Amino acid sequence: MFMQQDWLMRQIEMLVSTVLRLLGLELSQEPSQPEELRQSGPDWLEQELFRLLGQGQLGKAEDLLFEHLKPGDKDALAAALRFYQQANTLTDPELEAQDFTREELMEGLEQAVKKYGLCLPGFGPGDL
Repeated sequence: MFMQQDWLMRQIEMLVSTVLRLLGLELSQEPSQPEELRQSGPDWLEQELFRLLGQGQLGKAEDLLFEHLKPGDKDALAAALRFYQQANTLTDPELEAQDFTREELMEGLEQAVKKYGLCLPGFGPGDL
């Protein structure tokens, strides 16, 4: 089981890295805008996702993410990728405490990427 989880962690990281590179974006970026810009700039969604994730509200963060994913919105896709990258750093017990599994992270990431017409063969739980 541990090896499968480790494999999934690496798959998630590779998928995030690959799509970010395809988009020409940085692999890792923490939201850093001042508080007053939270609701206005393109980083608003990413900041809110990281805030919810930090509060142990992974499910609520994922719901918010999918409400704002719109094909063509590169900033929202980048926020999604970074969100799943960060969520992937949670331990299995931390994920369990939030009623999540690593497989669900991969499924959410795949759904987000597919909303943008991207499909990368060889990634995902179906490929185990």
